[in-house]
Amino acid sequence: MEFLSPSALYGFLALPLLLLPYLIRRKPQRLVFSSLLLFAPQASGATARPWRRLRLPPIFFIQLLLLALLIFALGEPVFSVRVSNVAVVMDNSASMQALEQGTTRFALAQERARTLLADLGATGRVDIYVTVPRLTNVTKETLTPLEAASMLTSLEPFDLPDVSVDYGIVLKELAQDLNYERIYFLTDRPAHGQSGVLWILTLGQAQENLAITSFRVRRSSLTNSQLEALVSVTNFTSQDQKTKVLLRGRGALLATKELTLGGGQSDTVSFQGFAEHPYFEAEIDARDALALDNRRFAVPSHTRTLKILGISPRPEAVASLRRVAGVSIDVISPRDYGNVDRSGYGLEIFHLSAPPTLPGAPALLVLPPETNPFVELERPMSPVGVSHWRAGHPLTRYLNFALFRPRWARPFKPKFPGETLIESPEGGLVFAAERYGVRYLVLGFDPFPYLGKENLPISIFTLNFLDWFIGESGAEGNGTGEPISVRTSEPGAVMVTPKGEQQPLRPGSNSFANTFFQGIYQLSHGKAKELFAVNFYDTAESNLRERAPITLRDEDNTNNRISTLLFLWPYLLSLSLLLFVIEWFLIPRVMRSRQTVRFRKIEAV
Repeated sequence: MEFLSPSALYGFLALPLLLLPYLIRRKPQRLVFSSLLLFAPQASGATARPWRRLRLPPIFFIQLLLLALLIFALGEPVFSVRVSNVAVVMDNSASMQALEQGTTRFALAQERARTLLADLGATGRVDIYVTVPRLTNVTKETLTPLEAASMLTSLEPFDLPDVSVDYGIVLKELAQDLNYERIYFLTDRPAHGQSGVLWILTLGQAQENLAITSFRVRRSSLTNSQLEALVSVTNFTSQDQKTKVLLRGRGALLATKELTLGGGQSDTVSFQGFAEHPYFEAEIDARDALALDNRRFAVPSHTRTLKILGISPRPEAVASLRRVAGVSIDVISPRDYGNVDRSGYGLEIFHLSAPPTLPGAPALLVLPPETNPFVELERPMSPVGVSHWRAGHPLTRYLNFALFRPRWARPFKPKFPGETLIESPEGGLVFAAERYGVRYLVLGFDPFPYLGKENLPISIFTLNFLDWFIGESGAEGNGTGEPISVRTSEPGAVMVTPKGEQQPLRPGSNSFANTFFQGIYQLSHGKAKELFAVNFYDTAESNLRERAPITLRDEDNTNNRISTLLFLWPYLLSLSLLLFVIEWFLIPRVMRSRQTVRFRKIEAV
């Protein structure tokens, strides 16, 4: 016999409480009666102690049987025959690395799986599956229980999020296709419902956790060789948490900052003024359940120039940006825009022109024509007066708006959500937006040509928007499970993983797919080496308090195979209800009839 909900059997510990009403004597009550002669033998018991000798009536045993059957029914007992063809599915996603009293959930799953396999007969056959990066059979051929228990030791969880599939359907189809008599799915996700063939065994409890949810390293400006780092931390707990954020460069500690987070809140700290290193690491000093999301890595861009593609009918005006240190610009006419290879440019500037649709690269539109996808134009104005600006934004820093006076402007109204950073009484002058992770900026005035100190307010604004666009280059790297794009696949190219494994790249391949672990990957081809940061990004796995449940649907009644399980709990529940009716309706009537006969005998005497 087995139980689908064994935790309900703890209810048997409460059965002795049923004795209490029979051990405690009720307080005597005062009644007026004509004569006490007939009650004299029982009078001595009225002054006895509140605890008396245990005398159990027959109704006690009916009540005891009723409660025992109810507890058995809640445990969902089943009779099962010994199965011989089973599958063990191990959840090896990132959350299985969470600690439960010093042991990972995955280690608990391995131990539980070995216990299940020990109950199989010597003739049993076992297949072992893992869930990430996809549901895969890791056994080349069917194993004996002893061989399967040995193979479980070689498995490990990956730094990958759980796949988005309906396990109730997928595993049911797997059982039907391969005729498994039972599938054991060991996971940390709760299950709703049960199935005769599919058994979901949930391991672990809800845990509180802190996680780094963003880490970017970028140059603070075009003219500054030093870098800045932004680290975002999320508190997946119900209480305020205080932690320390550490920044390292190639393993060496660079800086630390204290951070206090409210329950369920996120916040960002910044580090500035540090030199460049091959790679950086952010870490929070937290002893929580999941250590994986306490660290992130970043590889800074080694380019020191912002490569710009200018599209303008007046190339000389846009080409003046070459006077800015760290800027490389190529200028073409608007009619050549569709015939030019635009890959490799960090910014596209449309001067007195506009693309037909939203470009996939960061873009600046300067005085766009009527037919543009960003804004609706208003009447031109001159002179230009600024009525409002967004203080604290990178585009407005260091600006003195008393001196910020463009000669001519054409205000506008945005066509989609964004932020108007500088406004005039007639409409917006500077509009910033971000769509699908790409930044766009629209100007209702012309900041070109770049004149440097000859027109200091406009030059400061020009440097601001160049820094704003270059700030987007602080990419966070690849996510675990995402392939790394490589620019070379020469013979002999080798990728070194964070675990130190050397995996050769196939000649002609332009990607590396085995990014199953977070950390720094190093591509070696000849004497050249290139570093790549791979991070774990899934916040659903970091939220250990609310794991997404697995819902099992009822099995199809058209299935011709006979289930190996015979469920007993519906019958136990029916029997307990029958006893409840007997105890509630019949026993009181019998007791009252006996009392009536007893009093009649007394009256006769």
